[in-house]
Amino acid sequence: MKKIKTLLVLLLIFSLLACNINNKNQPNIIIILTDDMDSKLMPYMPKTNQLIGEQGATFTNYFITTPICCPSRASMLRGQYAHNTDILENTPGFTRFFKLEEEKDALPVWLNNAGYQTALIGKYLNNYPTNAGRNYVPPGWSLWNVFQYGNHYYYDYTMNENGKLVEYQNAETDYSTDVIKEKSLRFIDANLTNASPFFLLVSVYAPHGPSIPALRHSALMNNLKYPQSPSFNETDISDKPTVIQALSQTGDEFDEGDANYLFQKRAQSLQAVDELVEEIIQTLEVNNALDNTYIIFTSDNGFHMGEHGIPAGKALAYEEDIKVPFLIRGPDITPNSTVNQMTANIDLAPSIAELANVNTPDFVDGRSFVSLLQNEKDVWRNSLLIEFGYIRDEANATQQPPSSPQNEANNIKFRAIRFEHHIYIEYENGEKEFYDLIQDPYQLENKVSNLNHDTVNWLQEQLQILQFCVAKECRYAEDELTFEMR
Repeated sequence: MKKIKTLLVLLLIFSLLACNINNKNQPNIIIILTDDMDSKLMPYMPKTNQLIGEQGATFTNYFITTPICCPSRASMLRGQYAHNTDILENTPGFTRFFKLEEEKDALPVWLNNAGYQTALIGKYLNNYPTNAGRNYVPPGWSLWNVFQYGNHYYYDYTMNENGKLVEYQNAETDYSTDVIKEKSLRFIDANLTNASPFFLLVSVYAPHGPSIPALRHSALMNNLKYPQSPSFNETDISDKPTVIQALSQTGDEFDEGDANYLFQKRAQSLQAVDELVEEIIQTLEVNNALDNTYIIFTSDNGFHMGEHGIPAGKALAYEEDIKVPFLIRGPDITPNSTVNQMTANIDLAPSIAELANVNTPDFVDGRSFVSLLQNEKDVWRNSLLIEFGYIRDEANATQQPPSSPQNEANNIKFRAIRFEHHIYIEYENGEKEFYDLIQDPYQLENKVSNLNHDTVNWLQEQLQILQFCVAKECRYAEDELTFEMR
C-alpha cells in the first residue's frame, strides 16, 4: 500500500512538472480586436501605445485582405484569403461560415486540441445562422460570451453566454466595452491558477458606429479635429473609376464638421478600450503572468471619412480601409521595435499557432510573422491580394453565393494587388486604378493610363494568379510578384 501511495505521489509530481513545462512552451495569448478602426485613431489611445507598442513591436505595414468585418474575421480565424474561406461579404457571412463547417478547423480548435483554454468575449462574425439556433456555441471555445445578432452595439443587447441568453439593458454598468472587460478579467483570473495556457480573443464594438462612448468619457476631446489628408473631399476625381465617382457624388453631404464630430465620437468610444488594455495588463502583472503572455492589439478593417469625397465607410481598396494598427508585446519581443514588412490578417492564425507550438494545417494561405519579431531576415512577401465581393463568374455561376442587395460599398466589387510601393485595382466592370505610393501616398492621381499595354496585361495576369491561389501557391505567388515599370 505504501509503495502504491509513493508511486501515486511521484506520478502527481511528474504530472505537475509536465504541466509546468507545457505552460512554459505554450504561452498565454490575448488578442484585443477593435471594430472599424483606422490608424488615425491610434494616437488617442495612450495606454495602449505605452503598454503594448512601447513594450513590444509596432507593425507599420499590416493590412486587411478584405476590408470589411465578417470576411476579415473569418480570414483571421482560418489564415486564408476570402476567396478560400468563401466569405467575401458580410452577407451571408457567418451563415456561410457555419454552413461550410469552417469553424471545425480554425484557430480556436487548433489551440483547444493542444491543451489551451480558449475564450471569445464580444463580437464574433455577423448574423447568427437561424439553422444553428440562438444558443449555438461553435467548436473550440472553452468560454463563449458573444453578442447575439441584431443587437444594439453599446447598450440594450443580448449575449450568448455558453449557450444561455442573457439580456443587458441601458444602465451605465451595461456599457458593452465594460462588460467585455469584466468578463475578460474574470476569465484571466480563473485561468492563471491552471496549468493549462489560455487564449483569449477580446472583441469590442468600438469604434464602430454609432460610436457611443461610456458616460464617463462623453465630455472628453470635444474639440478634437479630424486629421485631414490631402485627399479629404478631393475635388477633382475625374481620374477615378465611375464606380468611385458615384460614391463621391454625395461627398458634399459629409463635410469637415461631420468628420470632426464623428472622429470625436470614435476616439471617445475607444477610451474604455484603452482602460480595458491597461486593466488586463495590470492583472497579468500582479499575478506574475505578464512575462509569459503575448498581447496583440489590432482591428478587423480600416475606415474612410471623406477621403476622395466619399462619405464615412469601408470596403474599398484605398489605404484608409486596408491598413490598420497592429501592436504586439510578449516574451523575447524587443521593446519599442518596428516590423516594416507587409503582413496581413491571413498571417494572424499561423503566427499564433507558431507562438503556441501548434501545427498549422496545410490549407492555410498566410505565413507566420514570428521570425520578424526575432529580427530574422527571412524571405518575405512582395505582394498581397486585396479582394471584396462576389464577382460574377458565368462559367462557375452555380458556385457563387448570392450577393447582398446592398453592402457597405454600394455593391462595388474589386480585386487588387498591393505591392510594397504600388497598388493595382480592378473593378468588376473592368475599370482600373494604379497608384505609386511613394510619389502619391494619398492616392490622388490614378496613373493606370500611364502604364503601357504590356504592363497592364502583366498586372492582370498576376492578379488572376493571386485571386485563385490556394495555400502554398499563395505564398509562392506573393514572393514572386514584384512590380517594376515595364
